[in-house]
Amino acid sequence: MTQEEFRSLFGSIGEIESCKLVRDKITGQSLGYGFVNYIDPKDAEKAINTLNGLRLQTKTIKVSYARPSSASIRDANLYVSGLPKTMTQKELEQLFSQYGRIITSRILVDQVTGVSRGVGFIRFDKRIEAEEAIKGLNGQKPSGATEPITVKFANNPSQKSS
Repeated sequence: MTQEEFRSLFGSIGEIESCKLVRDKITGQSLGYGFVNYIDPKDAEKAINTLNGLRLQTKTIKVSYARPSSASIRDANLYVSGLPKTMTQKELEQLFSQYGRIITSRILVDQVTGVSRGVGFIRFDKRIEAEEAIKGLNGQKPSGATEPITVKFANNPSQKSS
């Protein structure tokens, strides 16, 4: 998706003050998310109601209010390994949803074969939810798994390792 397509999609809802499709600084590739500021806040709500869940090409888009950075939500991203290769993103979310509100989830797939690499990421709304998910699921065997999964906080480049 180009910046122009992004602006056009969200501009169909209402007048945009600013919008930015976030790209990788080195490759210039879209990172799959962006930010839109509407002149009228009611248009933001309309965009959520209208565009959230819309399928574009092969992706389903998620539209929500941007979240301010704060200690309670920072570092709520989990790295999960040992997932069954047959597990879908929806099944991954179902497994983790009992611990809190999931903001994003992703299962990594081999670029050539399209087959799951058995690892994924889950970002919760709050760090406490992520902590509960680690306690509840780390070392467990989900349905279809032959080995226990590992659930831990994802490496955060901004954190110094202790």
